[in-house]
Parts: sequence; C-alpha cells; structure tokens
Amino acid sequence: MGKIILRIADLRKKSRITQQELADSIGVSFQTVSKWETGASMPDLTVLPLLAEFFSVSTDQLLGLKPLEGETYIPEKTATKGFWNNKLEYLLQTRRSYWNDDYAEFLISQVWKIDRPVSILDCGCGFGFLGLLLLPHLPKGSTYTGIDFADDLIQEGKNLFERQGIEASFIYRDVFEYTAENRYDLVVCQAVLRHLDHPVAFMQKMISFAKPDGYVVCMDVNREFECCGLYIDGMDYQDLCSHEGLEKMWRTELAMQGRDYAIAIKAAHIMQKLGLADVNVRMNDKVEFVTPQSENYNEVKNDFIASNGWNLKLKKNEKEQMILHLMTHGLARKEAEDYCARNEKIMEFFAANPRAGYTFMRGQMISYGRKAEM
Repeated sequence: MGKIILRIADLRKKSRITQQELADSIGVSFQTVSKWETGASMPDLTVLPLLAEFFSVSTDQLLGLKPLEGETYIPEKTATKGFWNNKLEYLLQTRRSYWNDDYAEFLISQVWKIDRPVSILDCGCGFGFLGLLLLPHLPKGSTYTGIDFADDLIQEGKNLFERQGIEASFIYRDVFEYTAENRYDLVVCQAVLRHLDHPVAFMQKMISFAKPDGYVVCMDVNREFECCGLYIDGMDYQDLCSHEGLEKMWRTELAMQGRDYAIAIKAAHIMQKLGLADVNVRMNDKVEFVTPQSENYNEVKNDFIASNGWNLKLKKNEKEQMILHLMTHGLARKEAEDYCARNEKIMEFFAANPRAGYTFMRGQMISYGRKAEM
C-alpha cells in the first residue's frame, strides 16, 4: 500500500463546504477535521466509511491511493509547440551527449556509403543539431534544411548556424501540415518519434519528402534501455535501474494518446511495412563515462544533472502534484512515490558528492531504409 495522503481537504473544497459543516455532518468537532486535513491525526477506522459515503468516493480515493473523479488522464504535451519552445536549454544540455563524432562519420561513409553531395531534411530539427553533426562529414556541396513548429528553436538554429558561418535553411512549419516543394536525398529525425501522438503518420510524412532511392533515417531512444543505462559511482545499480510502474505509464499513454515509448525498437518494422527497402538498424555507440578526470567534467556533469531535473528539489505540494499526475497515468501511489524518491535520492547523492562519476547509455537506435524507385 502506498503512503496515506488524506484527500479530505480537497474533497471538502470541491464540495464547497466548511470544516464546521463537514464536522456537523459526521458528528465530530471542526478541530478534529482540521487535524485530519493537516495530518496531525487520522480518522478512526469506523469514520472512514462515513467520510467516503459523505463525499461519494471510494475509501481508496479518500486515502489518496486512487485519483479522485475529475483527476483523469491529462495528455502529455510533448507534441506541442509550447512545450518545445521552453526546452531550448534542455536540448543544448543533452544533444552534445548523444553522439561520438567518429560514429556519425562511420554511418555516412561506411553504412550509407554517401560519396556525393546530398540534400538533408531534418524533421523536428529543433535548433539544427543534426545539421551541425552531419554536415562536416558529408561531401562538399551537401545542403541542410531543418523544419520544426517551435519558432524559438528555429530562430536559435538560424543564429547558431550564422555564428558558425554554416549555410542552412530553416522552415517554420508543422511537419504534419507541410507539403514539400523539393524532395531530399536524406530525410532524418532524432528523438522525435517517442514524443509524438502519431509517430507512424510522422514517418509516412518523412517518406513523402524523400527522393526515390533516398534514405529515411529515424533515430530514437529505447526507453527500457535508457532506464537500465545509468550507473552512478557509489550508488546501488539495482536501485538506479528500478522503474516499476513506468511500464504502466507507457501502456496508458499509448492507449490514451498514441504516445509510444517503444517506437525506437519498432521503427524498422514500421519502415518495412511502409514500403522502404534495405531496412536495417544500428545502435549508436555513445556511452557517457564521466569522472573528475574527464574533460569539462563540471560542465558535462552539471548539464546531465540539470537535464534530468536533479538540481531542483520539489516542494511538498509540487511532489504531491507529480505523484497525482503519475497516478492518472497508470501508476499506483507507491510506485509513483518510489519514482519520486529515487529522483530525490540521486539529487541528494550528487549534492553530497560533488566529485561523483557516472556512466550513462541512452540506447539510441538508428533505423533506416531507402525509398523505393518509382
């Protein structure tokens, strides 16, 4: 059973009654109701059914073990412009840790065997990270175009490329609504599909942008790999990779809004069903091994901590809101509490051990195929 968080105050306010009115209805003093609401004392077991009946809720709802009516599933907003326009700092903190530069070169020269100038379209480009990664390794004369619906990210991309003296084009549009005038040799996306409500439809749009015989490449993180891919020196690995309950959240989000955290491992099969040829999958070889001996140790470690939210301690009400959110997404209260407690434990460990090292493997899968000749 999870921690008992009496929802009496929430139910009372929802019913628009005072503590005195509730006390009169069930035969106790308003001081007793006040103590219940502050957690100073608990109702007697014989009173719990009376309270549940009074508010027309179950005992589990009264005890905070299940969400109340109205606290229903709220869709994640990761497929919205507003969400990503507020994530520039997060993208800058994380994208540099996705790749070994020599592996990007290996894919281009040895896997895709690109030996002539190509045109790239980066779908859901953000600030254009993939363009900065790939262009130096592509044949001279290759071009990069990024498309995204987050205007702040597009503007940052324009500024970033201009500062570095790299030519690029950016399109401020929703990929789903865009009809390309041109077709491209290489249509790519990275860490996009897992955040979408309709990832297969997005892949279909990507294919429509590709030239005949052009490559379509989807790079995304397998969530299960990612959950088990963290070790912090000095902490228990089994505790770190524990993610009980998250599978329920993933299933709930898939059922409720089509958001599929397993899309990375499914992508190649989907590509084949959508008609791509020569479909295959690679695993990105990037593993972050970070210790005080690493170059730019403090900067890299601090970015890692900040990108995971381990630098911000939640207030009591914020933590409870997080728990309730997770509960509406399928977790039991104890599972939600354990998830929050794990994050708190990691945050406290890093704070107490400023020279801590860690190893992190995202498990990014790279699925690709060629558009069939017409």
